[in-house]
Amino acid sequence: MLALKGNRTTPTTLAVAVLLGLSGLQLAQASDTSGTMRVGDMQYGNGLDVRGWTPMLYPADPDGTSYLHPGMLRTPTGSLYPYPPLVDPGKPLGRGDWTYSGLLEFGYLRVGGDRNAEYFREYDDWKSGAVLGLLALDFNNRKTGEYVDFRGSRVSGNDQFYRLRGGRYGHYRIEGFYRDMPHTVSTSAYPIWNGVGSTDLTLPSPLVAGASTPAQVAAVSAATPRRSIGLTRTRAGLGYEGVLYRNWIGSASITNEKRTGTRLWGGSMFFNYLFPDNGGVLETVRPIDFRTTDINLSVRNVGKIWRFLATYNGSFFRNHKDHLNFESPFALWNVVGTPQVADIKDGQFSLEPDNDYHNIRLDLSRELKWNGQFTVAGAWGTMRQNDALLPPTTCTGVGGIFIAPPVNFTYQCANWNTTAALSRKSADARINTGLFDARVTFRPTPAFGWHAGLRWYREDNKTRYLAYNPLTGQYGYISENGSQGSVVPGEIGFFDPSNPLYWSSNVTVRNAPFGYTDSIFELGGDWQFGRKSSLGVVYTYDHNQPKYRERKRVDDQRIKFDWVSRDVIGATVRLSWEYAKRDGDKYNYDPYEQFFSRSLPGFVMPALGLPAHTVADMRKYDLSDRTESKARAIVTYPWGESATVSATFYGNRDNYDAVIGRQSTRTTGATLQWDWQPTPATTMNAYFGAESSRMGISNVGDADGADNGAAFGTIGQTNPNLGGPLYPYANQWWEFDRESNRNAGLSFSHDFGRVRLDASYNYTGSFGHVGYDYAGIGALAYRDPAGVAAAGNAFPDNKYRTNTLDLGLSFRVNRNVGVRVFGRHQTGAFSDWHYAGFDQTLSYDHRIYTDKGGQLHYSASLVGVMLNLKL
Repeated sequence: MLALKGNRTTPTTLAVAVLLGLSGLQLAQASDTSGTMRVGDMQYGNGLDVRGWTPMLYPADPDGTSYLHPGMLRTPTGSLYPYPPLVDPGKPLGRGDWTYSGLLEFGYLRVGGDRNAEYFREYDDWKSGAVLGLLALDFNNRKTGEYVDFRGSRVSGNDQFYRLRGGRYGHYRIEGFYRDMPHTVSTSAYPIWNGVGSTDLTLPSPLVAGASTPAQVAAVSAATPRRSIGLTRTRAGLGYEGVLYRNWIGSASITNEKRTGTRLWGGSMFFNYLFPDNGGVLETVRPIDFRTTDINLSVRNVGKIWRFLATYNGSFFRNHKDHLNFESPFALWNVVGTPQVADIKDGQFSLEPDNDYHNIRLDLSRELKWNGQFTVAGAWGTMRQNDALLPPTTCTGVGGIFIAPPVNFTYQCANWNTTAALSRKSADARINTGLFDARVTFRPTPAFGWHAGLRWYREDNKTRYLAYNPLTGQYGYISENGSQGSVVPGEIGFFDPSNPLYWSSNVTVRNAPFGYTDSIFELGGDWQFGRKSSLGVVYTYDHNQPKYRERKRVDDQRIKFDWVSRDVIGATVRLSWEYAKRDGDKYNYDPYEQFFSRSLPGFVMPALGLPAHTVADMRKYDLSDRTESKARAIVTYPWGESATVSATFYGNRDNYDAVIGRQSTRTTGATLQWDWQPTPATTMNAYFGAESSRMGISNVGDADGADNGAAFGTIGQTNPNLGGPLYPYANQWWEFDRESNRNAGLSFSHDFGRVRLDASYNYTGSFGHVGYDYAGIGALAYRDPAGVAAAGNAFPDNKYRTNTLDLGLSFRVNRNVGVRVFGRHQTGAFSDWHYAGFDQTLSYDHRIYTDKGGQLHYSASLVGVMLNLKL
């Protein structure tokens, strides 16, 4: 399979060949293979019908789920089983044993109000016009068990699905599908560039790259027409599953997903916050043109003693747009007051590279004495990409800053705007993975069982890259396409052991090949108390060994208790509590020296030493010492013969041993639901959910800079400790994030005979608050009286809510013809301080934005009329 690397068509061609070959194998008797392995997609639907077959689910079968027990049945925990739909016996197809049934639903959809509201059409391509609600065809041979079924629906060219499936129960199944899924990112975008959707964005007249004023840009932005930003996911697949020989069952599938469209993207020509009237921060638009091909193969055998499963998973990603270049309208000026010399007016990004993924896995299991079972699994995988690398820069002329001999912070663009400036022409990136997983379970008595498991997983990053330019003998890369070093002296981005101006530059020269080895041991048991109560306990020890991280060892110990009882005031109660504690070896705040130029020969330590990488008291949240507790309670109460009330309460608490970094998180939530189905013709449901979360973090601003009364690099920059001259306590700040979410809904359905009523209401709402505190003015980005006066103690609150009402009436004209009339009305409100003021302008000095954000208030509706024909 590794030979597929670099070939764009081979994965698809090979998989189709495998599928066709398997479909020609001789079929033999075995157990039913339907639904035992994933073949193709599992869910088909759209905004018109999320389930994908709702019109076929009526009427309900009055016998319920059993001929022997009239009325409703419940699960062991007390939840109601819904009444299943009546099975259409079908019509004879000719004189043989085949029967057929089907349904055609088509009609007209009318969309009104704020139909382009971002949140109304985020995942639905609503348009006025004719629609295909559903086309369903079923063919069955009840004598041989053979079947063919088809499902299809189309709202628009970007919102549709089709599935064709056929086979023979107990023998084989073949499936093919196609679907489009829209995703609208923004309906209020105003990009100023020409060529949106391509890899090269150019400025429209009268703007000139590198020579436009903020007033000119603001005028063009104000005159730019509105457009939508988004993408469409197109998925198609083919799958097969069937008996190969006796007890051997094989499956194969290929899925191809194509994503096309656009996304909002950030771009910069150096920042202008500390250097006004300079560079620029620009929100651009990037193209989306991906293709991912997934291949899944499996062979399994169920023997009398051993069970065997072998699987192969392969994924092949191809990006047909490998870069994004954009013109910047603003000029660059260096800190000494002269314009840059080089033709630096473009930004450049390298987009996602082509890559391949392969994974092979073997699973074995067998029965043991004392009602036991042993399972073992092993897997090997590799992720690879070897895309061609882009030149480090696109500039022409001379970049950097010329002050006076011998202070010459410049470079020749011709030595960097070519692939000859790379240490190698392609990425040659590779990550290998390995897995071993073993588990035993025993239940020596009906009342007691225990299990133990051991899992080992390794992710080994083999990628090694040294950024070296053989044309100049310099290490590193040109930062920000040359703009940064053309504004601030010495920040070009490379290290030169032969030049005194650059032999003390501490820049990134190697990639950090992050990886880890994770070993997990688990031991647990469960006890049955009587017929209606049980207790379970599980202990887990997780030993993680990160590579090239701040810690070389992280240990997480966890214990969990579960208690279930079906004898509490007639209800089923499930309680669980979990406690975990994480620690590890000594924390090294700066383990990255080997990836910087200071590790190379010829590096000269500056007289004042190197600035601290970060404050030594910083703790990254995934490596910090932590205590965690989780609690959950689920209550299911059978209310009478036809209703159920269920409630869930949960809470999570995390405390991190960090003075700087994430300090705590809190989450609490609850859901309450009532389900009622007194007859097959009537159902009613109501639910309410609420969740709130909090997070606290802290950081500290450095005191190195002219706004602190000293030149850069003169205030104890080598001291990394909190409370030192570089990171004083007076510069510490704290942030407190709080978010709450609410959702509620009510649905009702009743069949009056020839008319059926369906109604539902849904509410969603979220609230976000970001508060902060700081020890002194040094913690602020703008350390002037105006900045202090405007700081306050919180950002404005973020709010979002929607109300959706759905109503539908279905009329039965006769047993084969029906009419469905339905409507939806949705209102929403949106408030996010990140977008404050964007309704007035998207241009602020040298900062250009593209998206105005979601509509502050919107009201949209749709009405549809469908004709149902029973085929």
